[in-house]
Amino acid sequence: MVTIDSSIPCDDQPVNQATIMRENRYLTSWITPDSLEIQEKYKELTKGITDQRQRVIALWDFVKRIPYTQFVKTRIQIDGKIFSQHDTWLDPAQTLVAGPLNCFNKSVLLTSLLRQELSPDQAFVCLNNVNVDGVDGHAVSYIRLEDDYVLETTNPGIKTPFMPAAGADIYDAVSWFNDKWVSYVPGASLREPLGLCCIHWLESYINERLCTEYV
Repeated sequence: MVTIDSSIPCDDQPVNQATIMRENRYLTSWITPDSLEIQEKYKELTKGITDQRQRVIALWDFVKRIPYTQFVKTRIQIDGKIFSQHDTWLDPAQTLVAGPLNCFNKSVLLTSLLRQELSPDQAFVCLNNVNVDGVDGHAVSYIRLEDDYVLETTNPGIKTPFMPAAGADIYDAVSWFNDKWVSYVPGASLREPLGLCCIHWLESYINERLCTEYV
């Protein structure tokens, strides 16, 4: 995949159709390092771990072990009025109690946890296209340490979070974001704004051909 160095900054992107009540929110608002729940979970998962790479592994392993689902469906009722969403983008604090998560929700949870450890220049969500039985949309976490790495959380068989981004050819990167900024690859195919059904979540990417060298 192309690395984040190939991207350029862009304006924050408004999203509405992925929220529970279709309220408008900016893309950066899904990364929440200031969340009390995220801060407490980070402390719980990293307690007693003195090595940074081992802390990253502990955070990644926690999110990887959350069951995967293609869509996160929600339905709430307020004074008799029902709101339903076929595929919901949850706040990271909500993902801690929601149960099975899709790739976007896993990625915003992990990136929010990583932001307790890493600076805004080091931890992101990467929106990308993955070619597995056709091209479809996907989301992963992306970090910059001594090298750039893709952190895949949807394949429970992967044994390491440290997949070098430059060699991860299965991912066609489109955009990166965190709580501070958004960037994109010029000419990339992800449609904007993101709220207009621009991401068709990959139907079946937990299989033996995804990142098999790391399984």
